[in-house]
Amino acid sequence: MSNQISCQKFPGKSLFRTNNLEAHLFGLEPNSGCCTANFSQGWPKFVFSAFMYNNDTIINVIPVPSELKTNDIHIELQTNYPFENNFKYSISSDKDFVFKIRIPSFAKDIVADGNRKNEEEISVNVKACEYREICVSYETAPRFEKRPYDLNTVKCGSLIFSIPVKYEKKMYEYEKDRVERKFPYCDYEYIPTSDWNYAYCNDELSVVKKGIDNIQFLSEKPPVTIKATVKRIDWELEDGYETVCAKVPESREPIGDKEEIELYPYGCAKLRMTEIPQIDN
Repeated sequence: MSNQISCQKFPGKSLFRTNNLEAHLFGLEPNSGCCTANFSQGWPKFVFSAFMYNNDTIINVIPVPSELKTNDIHIELQTNYPFENNFKYSISSDKDFVFKIRIPSFAKDIVADGNRKNEEEISVNVKACEYREICVSYETAPRFEKRPYDLNTVKCGSLIFSIPVKYEKKMYEYEKDRVERKFPYCDYEYIPTSDWNYAYCNDELSVVKKGIDNIQFLSEKPPVTIKATVKRIDWELEDGYETVCAKVPESREPIGDKEEIELYPYGCAKLRMTEIPQIDN
C-alpha cells in the first residue's frame, strides 16, 4: 500500500478482496506462502535483465551491481546505484564488440571518463585482448511527480520517497497447521505512533546523503533522505476501517504549522505516506 499508516489485523472485513484479515502483516506466511517463496526471486530476475545484446553490441540497460561472463567477454559493474550515481565498468574481451551504456532520462551533468556528455547512451568500441575501465557519473535532482486524485509523490533518480510513519512492533508467536511460528519466523503488527496526515506546502526539496550500510533499506539508517516542508491537514480514515487512511483527504486546509521532515526511500519506510497533496504556504 503506497499510503500505509498501519500494519495491523483488520478487526472486521478485510480491505483486500481475495486475502484474509491479516494478509499484509510482516511474517513468514500470515495469509499464504507466496511472499516468502517469491521474496528471493526479485533481485536475481532484476539483475538478469541488466545486460542485453544485439548482434555485436552489448548494452547495459540497468546499472545495478552485476557481472556478465560469456565465453569471450567479461564485464563487471561496481556501483552503489540507486543511492549513488557513480559507475565503474571493468571490461576484458577476446573479441571486438561494441559496448553501450544506457543513460536514464533523469540524469544530469553526465561525465564519462572525465568528459562531459549529453547523450541517451554512451558507446565504446572494445578491441580483442583489450582491458578497459570506464567510469561514468551523473547527478539527479529531487522532483515532485503528479499522481491520481491531485496527489503528489517525490522522486529522485529512480527512487521514490515517502514520509515515514514511526511505529512500535507487536510480535505474534503461535502454531498453525502443526507448524510453530516462533521467533524469528513469527508475525508482526506495526502500530503507528506518529502523525501521517500531511501535505507538502512548498516546492523546496533537498537531498541528504548519509552513507551506504551493508543493508541498504534499513529503516533505522536510510542511505539517503530528502528534506521537505509539510503541514498537517484533515485526513480521515477509510469508511469502516480504523487503520486505513482515506483515499483522499477530507480537506486541504492546514491545521498545523510548518514542519521540516525527512522523506525515506520507499523501501526504508515500513509504514509510510507516499502520495499526498501539495498546498500553498
